[in-house]
Amino acid sequence: MPIYEYRCNQCAGEFEKYLPSGSTAVVCPTCESARVTRRLSLLSVRTNAASAGAAAMPMQGGGGCCGGGCGCH
Repeated sequence: MPIYEYRCNQCAGEFEKYLPSGSTAVVCPTCESARVTRRLSLLSVRTNAASAGAAAMPMQGGGGCCGGGCGCH
């Protein structure tokens, strides 16, 4: 039962909405417009240190300008 983020096309308000499966009707809580757009939500995942693997390694240079990869610095 996910919580989605929305932006109202009428008043530009942003809000979250819990949607039980099968439910699709979403209206803005501020202006009650049905003209809303679902926004891209970022997902946070919790891991323990043993399974973090590469994520626990420090960042290295080599990717694009100012990261050491372009050779100009």
